[in-house]
Amino acid sequence: MEHIIFHHNGKEYAVYDALTLDEIKTIMKMSDERDRKLNPLNSKSTRKYFEDTDKMVAAILRRCFRMTDSQISDIEQSERRSLASAFIRFLKSANGL
Repeated sequence: MEHIIFHHNGKEYAVYDALTLDEIKTIMKMSDERDRKLNPLNSKSTRKYFEDTDKMVAAILRRCFRMTDSQISDIEQSERRSLASAFIRFLKSANGL
């Protein structure tokens, strides 16, 4: 079975399982809700925002790219976030959202 290859920052990632339209919409709503609740002047709020972001990023990388926890931890935190964000933007665009 052939897989879509997603290119990001000069690297290639095989997509084993793309998100459904409902999942993409849910992630978009969750992201908007988290952004709305974020208080950048409150360190606890900021810490919770990034913890939630990192959990979502790890879940996306595990599912869509079939990455292990070890592979995920080998990627710099900002790069993980960037990869997941770019992939979600790609899926949104591909689905006309």
